[in-house]
Amino acid sequence: MSKDVKSFVFKAMLAEQDLTDLSKKGIGVKNLKEIEETLHVIEDDFSGVIWYSANKMSSIYKALFCVENTIRGFIVDRLSERKGTDWWETCVPSKIKTEVDKLKSDEIKNRYMSPRSNNNIDYTLLGNLSQIITFNWDDFSDIIPNQAWLNSRVGDLERCRNVIMHTGTLDDYDVDRIEIIIRDIIRQIT
Repeated sequence: MSKDVKSFVFKAMLAEQDLTDLSKKGIGVKNLKEIEETLHVIEDDFSGVIWYSANKMSSIYKALFCVENTIRGFIVDRLSERKGTDWWETCVPSKIKTEVDKLKSDEIKNRYMSPRSNNNIDYTLLGNLSQIITFNWDDFSDIIPNQAWLNSRVGDLERCRNVIMHTGTLDDYDVDRIEIIIRDIIRQIT
């Protein structure tokens, strides 16, 4: 079987598992369509320019969401494999663990909100992910070309992500940059 076919089959298996996981959480295509329909009810409340920008940025947000969580999965898989199940305690800089503990503590105080996750890695910021990789460079140097490459790409993604997360809009040049960076990262780590 060729590398492309293996990759396609593997990605299909992962997608199937993701759909199964969503289904177990009670989220299915029907639920997603209902959510989307509910949100479209408010479309008329906003100017066309704002609605257009929101839709454009939501597509970019989806790509950033996917790459950020793919990097998280990459870290978890690699460090679990090489360091064992307690890798969080032994492989994450104390500053990041402290930040994660603060976020989790805030969630405990604000129980009316659903918790983000049961996994510490899900409380990390995008920039934290490159810090974890560089902190454990011996475990990633066979996959990542060099630390400067990683830090540059993650830094650019993080700047773009912050614009979107604070309701800003990116111009087409930045959107093109995001697409290239995401492709670079995915090609390198998968």
